[in-house]
This record gives sequence, C-alpha cells and structure tokens, in this order.
Amino acid sequence: MTNKNQVKLALTVLAVGLALAALMALRPSLSSLLGAAFAPQDSRSIGAVRVASPQPGALEVSWNAPADAPLDYHLNWARAGERFLTASDDPGNAFPTTASFLIAGLDQGVRYQVRVRARYQRAESSWTAPAEAVVASAAAAPPGPPRNLQAEAAHDSVRLIWSAPADNNPISGYQVLRSDRATDPAGQFSVLVQDTGSPETSHVDSTVLPGRQYTYRVLALNSGVPGSGFAYVDADTPAAPKQHAAAPTAIPTPVSQPVPPAASAAAPSVTPTTQAGLSQAPLLALPTPIPLSQTDALVALYHATGGANWARNANWLSEEPIGTWYGVTTDENGGVTEINLNRNLLSGHLPPALASLSNLEILRMSGNSLAGPIPVALANLTALTNLELNDNQLDGPIPPQLGNLANLAWLNLSANNLAGPIPSELRALTGLTVLELSENSLTGIFPWWLKELDELMILHASGNQLTGCMPAELLRIWIDDLDRMHLPTCREALGAFYSDAGGSQWARKDNWNSDAPLSQWFGIAADNDGRVTAIKLPRNQLAGTLPTSIGALIHLEELDLSGNDLSGAIPPELTNLANLSTLYLAGNRLRGCLPASLRQIAHNDLDNLGLPFCE
Repeated sequence: MTNKNQVKLALTVLAVGLALAALMALRPSLSSLLGAAFAPQDSRSIGAVRVASPQPGALEVSWNAPADAPLDYHLNWARAGERFLTASDDPGNAFPTTASFLIAGLDQGVRYQVRVRARYQRAESSWTAPAEAVVASAAAAPPGPPRNLQAEAAHDSVRLIWSAPADNNPISGYQVLRSDRATDPAGQFSVLVQDTGSPETSHVDSTVLPGRQYTYRVLALNSGVPGSGFAYVDADTPAAPKQHAAAPTAIPTPVSQPVPPAASAAAPSVTPTTQAGLSQAPLLALPTPIPLSQTDALVALYHATGGANWARNANWLSEEPIGTWYGVTTDENGGVTEINLNRNLLSGHLPPALASLSNLEILRMSGNSLAGPIPVALANLTALTNLELNDNQLDGPIPPQLGNLANLAWLNLSANNLAGPIPSELRALTGLTVLELSENSLTGIFPWWLKELDELMILHASGNQLTGCMPAELLRIWIDDLDRMHLPTCREALGAFYSDAGGSQWARKDNWNSDAPLSQWFGIAADNDGRVTAIKLPRNQLAGTLPTSIGALIHLEELDLSGNDLSGAIPPELTNLANLSTLYLAGNRLRGCLPASLRQIAHNDLDNLGLPFCE
C-alpha cells in the first residue's frame, strides 16, 4: 500500500511540475492577453492641456494627441468659475482636427478655463482636467466707431466710404461685415474682411447680387483690439442691366477668418450604372437659372446658410483657390465636383444658385439646420451622383424634377419635414442604389414602381404616412426598413382576407395561399405588375367579418362579395380604395353605418343593405 501511495505522490508531483513548466512557457502569451484585457484604456487619453495668451483677447491651446488618432477634438471653454456649455451651437465650443487651437475674441484681462476631449466615430474620450489662463490685455485703448459711413451701390458691387473715429487712438485697420436682409436672420452678419490691415477708410464689396438688400457694419481696430462700436449703413443693389442679365458677376475679394477643418463621416460615393430596357418617366421642364460663376455660386451658398457661423469655414470668401475652401473639391480644370458640409452648423436655406455648379457630382449637407423647400433648380445638376440632405429641417414636397438627374445613385432626404407624395418621376432614376426617405411626413400610395429599380440596395421609407401594399420583389433588397412600415405585400393582404373570411370553407378557392401568380387565384384579377385590381367572389360561402386587409389593396377597382354570409360592420379601411368603381356587398349580414365616401362609387348596391350613412 505504501508503495502505491508513493507512486501516486510521485505522479502528482510530476503532473504539477509539467503544468508549471507549460504555464511558464505560455507566460508571454498570457501576459499579452491579460494585458489586453485588463490594461487601462489609455490609447485615447489626452495629455495635459497647455494654455497661453500670446496676444490680446486670445488664448492659444495645445495638448498631446492620443495614440489612437481621433476624427477631431471637442474644445470647450468658459470663464473661470462659470459652467461649461457643451452643445455645438453654444458659445465656447470648437472642433479642431489638430492638437492645437487659437481661441480669439475673448474678454481681455479675464481668467478662462479650458478643457478638451477626443471624438471618434461612435465614442468620445473623457474630458481633460480644466486648465486656466488669463487673457492678455492690449496696452492701446480701443478706438471709437467709424463716422459718416456711406454706401454707393451698383448691381454688381457696393462701395463703402467712412471717416476715422473722432478720438485720437491709433487705427491699424477695419473689420467689415454684411447681412443679406432677404436671407440672413435679423441681426446676423457675415465677416467680409476680418482686418483690412490698413487705416484706409473705404472698401469695395464685389460679391453682391443684383436686386438685393444689404446692411453693412464697420468696426475700427487698433493692433487687433476691437473698437467700442460699429457704424451701420443699408445698401440696395439695383437690378442688372438687361443686356448683362446672364453675365457672371465679378470674382469676390473678401477674406474671412479661417477655421481649421475637421474630418466628417460621409456616405461613400457611388458610381451609377444605367439600367437599359426599363420604361423612362418623361423628363420635366426645368427653370433656366441665371448663370453665375462658380465662386459666386459658392458665395451665395455661404451667405444663404449662415457661413460666418459654420463650425468650419476655412478659406471661404478668401482669394485662395476655391478647391482649398473647406468642404469643396475641384477637378483638374478647377470645376467644383464635390461639396461636403455635413454636420457643419449650416442654417438658413439652400440657394438656387447651386444650379450653376454644372460639374457638381456630390452634394452633402446632412446633419445641419437647413430649412425651407428643396430648390427645383437642383435638378439642373445633371452630373450629380450623390444628393444627401438628410437630418435637416427641409419642408415642402419632393420636387418631381429630381427625376431628371439621370446619374443619381444616392438620394438621402430622410429626417426632414417633407410632405406630399413620393413623386412617380423618380422612377426614371434607374441607377439609384440608395433611397432614404424615412422620418418625414410623406403621404399617398406606397410607390409600387420601386420594384423597377433593379440597382436598389438600400431603401428606408418608414416614419411616413404611406398607404397600400408593397410589391413582394422589394423584400429582396439588401438593407431596408420595410418591416417598420407595417404595410403588407399584396399577397399577404389576400392571405389575411382568406383567413378572416373563412377561406377554408369557401366553395371555390383554387390556388389561394399558393405560390401561383395572384391572377391565377380564383376570383382575383391583377395587372402585369402584380397589383390586385379586382376581387370577385359572389355566392362563394364567405363567412366571418369583412376583412380590414382589403384596405391595403389600394389598386382595387372592383369588389364583389355579394350573396355570402359576412357579418359585422363595414370597415373604414374601404375608404382607402380611391380607385374603386364597383362595390357589391348586398346579401350579407352587415350592420352599422356606411362610410359617406362610399356613395361616390359609380356602381354599387349600397341601397340594398338598408344601412344609414355615417354622420
């Protein structure tokens, strides 16, 4: 017995030794695995924030970039002792893409606190500890407001003339701002010139449009120190001479304060493929836009969408090539091919002047606060492949003229306030691969023609008030939200009809609930697209209630259910059948009242039911 115990002990010691040896061999791998699992997530951490005040009214902020490069940073500042405000449109917020930023326009001699965090695709790092610094003050006293500001307006320019302030403080330059009274909110001005850099008391604004009303304000500067007040003047530009109505205006000269650009996530560009053999909707006539130069069209966009308040507007309204303006891409010939201003604090409206950008292929303005209608003039952008205006406050109908954009492959108008039907003219967009119209107020019949778009891979249309049934072909789309629309296919609607009306007891039910074409189901007529146009089941032993699912068959023209044993009330869903011209229901045990709109049906036997019309 003792020998056996000794052998067992020896084997146990050997097994433990082998296990320890194996663990030692695996130690580097285990260490790396455990380190990955339990090491602190510091790859997105930002080092200490450094703050200095190199000039009056400004703070220079810098920090160490994290190892995991972010999309951009969220810089946040406030007076020391006051609460930080973090909303993107609150004062004290910026979103630089590099690990430094110059905050200008701060109160001199005041202590500020600053913090920063990194932003990633779907996450953000923690805020850094606040760093504080006192804003430097200028030795020179601020100048007073300019005097005697006057404006000389022509159809293509406005010349401003003024006198120096009455005090004797030095003047290093002037700041010039402008408001378009037709498009800018009251009190909102855009910077035309941040600092003229000269004491000269005049400026010519050559970025105006004819027939517009502008307000200007001019501020004196002393070595960057702003003056104590503005001078204001109105200027109304006359209409352009008839012989020059179509001529482009001059190239603008104003310079705005650059703002560092930031990366912006955007949907991929799509190269459309034209599908031959499909019926084309007729192209609608388009308004002829007044030609503008590319620069003028971009300037109009800047002013119409509050460019001075954008999160990023580097080089806009400057004399730099327009291909260097933030969000603008040009081709080798200088033609504007892309505008990407997603999530950039745009407000106001989309100007029809965009129609002058004839080379534009991609227009992205998602995630802003744009309001008003979609300009019909956008349908002139025949090179357009991507039109992305989702997550704004656009209203009105979808322009049917967008069906003229034969190259369009990506159309995203979701999350706006668009109303009315989805125009059938969009069926001409046979190269469309993405169609997003969800979360609007669209109404009308679900667009059956969507099944003709063979290239369609993504379809979102929920969150509207569409009615009817859907073609079963759409269920094969790669990505969709059709289940959230709560609309059946026509086959599903007929299946519910069969169940509610006691289909198993019918006298004739050939092919019902089978995979045969709907036109081969007994008593059913359908057109070439598979839309149900008639249900004729008189004297066929139908029982139960009159199915509400009939209301989804919105292409129905004839409904004959007479001479059966249906009971209960007539469902109000029958009023959805706007195409119905024949309705026979007599010979059943129906009760209640008749929807008043049913009396408009041309051929009916409603008088034989003995029921009153609903009040």
